[in-house]
Amino acid sequence: MKKIKIVLTILVVALICLGIFLGIQRIEPIEEEKPPENQFIQKIEQDIAEIRSKSDNKFCGDYYREVSHRINEFSKPLPPSFPYGRYGSTKLENDQWKEDLEKTLYSVYAEKFIKQAKSVFRGSAWRKEDLKFIQSEKSMLKKSKWLMAESPIDKDFTTIQTTLNKYYEVVNLISSCNNYNFLSTELSVRFPIGDVQSKISRASILQQNRLENAYVNNCIRLHEGLKEVPEKLFLANIRYLDNKISYWTDSYPNYNSYNDYSNNLYKPLKAEIESLDIGIYSVGNFEMEYNRLLKKWSSDNRNAWDHKF
Repeated sequence: MKKIKIVLTILVVALICLGIFLGIQRIEPIEEEKPPENQFIQKIEQDIAEIRSKSDNKFCGDYYREVSHRINEFSKPLPPSFPYGRYGSTKLENDQWKEDLEKTLYSVYAEKFIKQAKSVFRGSAWRKEDLKFIQSEKSMLKKSKWLMAESPIDKDFTTIQTTLNKYYEVVNLISSCNNYNFLSTELSVRFPIGDVQSKISRASILQQNRLENAYVNNCIRLHEGLKEVPEKLFLANIRYLDNKISYWTDSYPNYNSYNDYSNNLYKPLKAEIESLDIGIYSVGNFEMEYNRLLKKWSSDNRNAWDHKF
């Protein structure tokens, strides 16, 4: 009987222990309370995320500035609810969040801007207003304290600037040829053939070497402008000779004899006309203009011959 009681006691104790153990296992751990998320930080993070989703084919500089302004405004004290700003409960926390958000915004926008700039460069129609924006925006982003030297973004900025430099080099060459103007009438002065040859040669080299830049080579307007360089400079030379011939036409009465006129006026100016035919102008209307000028100046020579000196 005594043994039975002992066994029962042991069983009761075991059951109690088992019940305690199972009860402990059923107790769910208490979750730690998460601090409430900051709605202002969330707003800025959403704004930055929207930049990532924007098109690579349309600039979003205005939106970037809008978000940057909002980050700054949210960081300002707003008593009594936000004595240190809306990002944190202390000035240190508020300032740290402001800096982190600014840095993230810069990084995300810089990457998006680079994609947008390259999208323009890959196209065939380079709008002047787009290029102007790319130049100014790149310069602004390049000055940022968040930009790390030799980082991928920094190297992309260098690529953008190199592309723009080559573009404007070609534009300036074309413009200088389109607006080439040399109208001196002095007999001792000659049309600057050497300068013209240099410009035509440079235009040819650029065309042969795909404008020396893979992106710039995409711009159709530049290719068209370079093709017209010989024609534009030829016409400038024609204007110069036309103007000079007109200026000296009917000047033979001022000379003492026909030989004097011929040696000091007719032959020197005729030689200038003939200098057109040295092979630098490969243009379709060369023969017509060349013969027209010779005929025009020969007419003055005939008149001088008939003149009674």
